[in-house]
Amino acid sequence: MSAILVQYGRGGFVGRFAAREPFDRGARVVIRGPRGVEVGTVLCAADGAARDGDALRAATDDDATSPEREAELLREASADAEARGLPLALVDGELTLGGALILHGLAWAACDADPLFADLSARFGLSVRFFDLGRAPAPQDAPEPASGCGKPGCGTEGGGCSSCGTGGGCSSGSCSRGAAKSADELTAYFADLRGKMEAAGLTRTPLH
Repeated sequence: MSAILVQYGRGGFVGRFAAREPFDRGARVVIRGPRGVEVGTVLCAADGAARDGDALRAATDDDATSPEREAELLREASADAEARGLPLALVDGELTLGGALILHGLAWAACDADPLFADLSARFGLSVRFFDLGRAPAPQDAPEPASGCGKPGCGTEGGGCSSCGTGGGCSSGSCSRGAAKSADELTAYFADLRGKMEAAGLTRTPLH
């Protein structure tokens, strides 16, 4: 079994996945990784052992998600967050093949968004998770199943983390609770991230 580097998710995350068959650069593959089952793009072969999951098979047209459906769910989730008066800005959303809706956004003040994501999960019939764009990108190692995202008060320790609290598991350790970054910090963070992605030849597919 070999390992390959795969780019996945709207954030352009890169992980090392085990592959039972060879895949060419640019091939679309279905992976099982830190965020569940989803589609990624093969970048190249990788040295060393896989750390982030498995490449299950080549992706087909049937594995494509619907941008229209993602946009509809994002609008509904944003309206619900606003109606509850939560200090959240939801800016993007992506569906995975594993039945999850990952909402990308920012929390500009501490809040408990667990009830929002629990209600959305029940309404949509999906595992709704929150990826905080103000926090660090996803780690290379998959999180331990029983420990949530590892932050104090997360999941089993009192529900501090919105994504872990709704059964999703954090891809980044990002929680809706905690201090939000300032505008200057966010600008510098995204400028640095964009530069690294461009230097690596990675691109981001926007939500239409």
